[in-house]
Amino acid sequence: MRIMKNYPRYIVPGFKPFNPIKVAEMTEKIVVKNDMRKYTAFYCVPVYRGIATGYAVGCCLRCFYCWSSPSRDFPEKYGKFYSSREVYEKLVVEAKNGLRWRNIYIKDIWKARISGCEPTIGRKHLLKLLDLIESSTQFKLFILETNGILIGYDKSYARDLSKYSKIHVRVSIKAGTPEGFTWRTGGIGKFYELPFKALKFLLDMSVSCHAAAMTDRRIMSKDERKIILRKLEEIDRRLKENLEEEVIDPYSMTLFRLRKAGLLNT
Repeated sequence: MRIMKNYPRYIVPGFKPFNPIKVAEMTEKIVVKNDMRKYTAFYCVPVYRGIATGYAVGCCLRCFYCWSSPSRDFPEKYGKFYSSREVYEKLVVEAKNGLRWRNIYIKDIWKARISGCEPTIGRKHLLKLLDLIESSTQFKLFILETNGILIGYDKSYARDLSKYSKIHVRVSIKAGTPEGFTWRTGGIGKFYELPFKALKFLLDMSVSCHAAAMTDRRIMSKDERKIILRKLEEIDRRLKENLEEEVIDPYSMTLFRLRKAGLLNT
């Protein structure tokens, strides 16, 4: 229970910034057992024009605009452990079933991902899943959506990912300054550089990747956005040109976290 006592849940007024590497280590002790990781659900969604998705548990940041379920904040309370092979098999079943969304039916889904969490937590589990994806006849692409913290902290993670031909990595940039990073994620400011380092390491290893950033003007100034663009251009001009810019969507958990942070009164 010592882990639970010190485990950050939400950003609240007057919170103490945390070390995201330490939180990743704490989270892994909760959500990972050897090759197994906690998941809450598996189904296909219409993003990326149809993708089979496993919703896993646990993250090392506490972004106040995050849409993910309460399992992010209370990983000990949610989810069931699945091995990499069990996850792969569930993704295959969902992909073969296809996606019915509104008036659209998408069949023969050939993309997969893990979402609702930070998928780089539980490295052994992720790499074993990627081994199965790599040899799969069902999937041609695995999209790794990550905050880049663990990849930027350890270059060997990028080296491990470079072994896979079917992977594309989407790195979420949280801030262009230490202050912005702490305010939005709860993490100690100096760690804001790690997603940029992750992109550099991935490109150094010839891993397909692009950057995304929550540049919503309600929570990011024009000046900070310019800093992000400049830093991306310094790594590779294409990162700047292909930046995926996001705005806050009013999901129920997003609104809840905004209220917790004291940024929304209603």
